[in-house]
Amino acid sequence: MIEEKKYELVMGHLVAIVMIGMLVTLGVGFFVGNHVGLTTGLSTAVIEKPDYCNVDKVGTKINIRCNELSDVTLENLCQWASPELKSKVRLVVIA
Repeated sequence: MIEEKKYELVMGHLVAIVMIGMLVTLGVGFFVGNHVGLTTGLSTAVIEKPDYCNVDKVGTKINIRCNELSDVTLENLCQWASPELKSKVRLVVIA
């Protein structure tokens, strides 16, 4: 008679195989995430900003400060003001 070979795994072997598979998958995930995260993340970010904004990058933080009224002079401000406001507010500049 021909004997059939039986392939049996003990529970300990099965657990070891599953754990090794999980560790390998976790390691590959960390490697791919680190590689993709660094090459397409903050280090390669391009920031377009208007002239009235300042950008400071400190470590992983990017601080953007905008002052839209930085180029406004007192004359420009008076031109924008309505006649009612001009009649109510008096400003004296002593230079």
